[in-house]
Amino acid sequence: EKSDGCLVGTDGIFSSPNVTEPKSDVNRTIPTPSVFMDGRGSIHNCLVGGKRLNLLHTKAGVMRSGDIHRNVQHDFVFSGKVEVWTLDKDGSTQKDIYQQHAFIKIAPGVPHVFHFLEDTVMAEWWEP
Repeated sequence: EKSDGCLVGTDGIFSSPNVTEPKSDVNRTIPTPSVFMDGRGSIHNCLVGGKRLNLLHTKAGVMRSGDIHRNVQHDFVFSGKVEVWTLDKDGSTQKDIYQQHAFIKIAPGVPHVFHFLEDTVMAEWWEP
């Protein structure tokens, strides 16, 4: 929503009436190693050097994420093509396309959604 634009990148975004708490099972600790598979593809949850790293295979046409983090999120596209939607400070939606070998960095407090334009393999991880 446009009124949330001024909150992008601040802790205030988490208090917006347009931001809801996730379902209780969303924030549960996901064991590592583990694999989650559904109709969208698969997520391989890994622990590498004491840090969490997810490897995703996602099918074309799927949307994933739709969330906000209090820390920096990093993504790397190994193959495929993904359109990343982020909310700008002016309240508009920015859409950027990333392809093979692209690095993505999403700042804290920035709402984002991934729209997979092709079958895609990518990694995601977060700064502490």
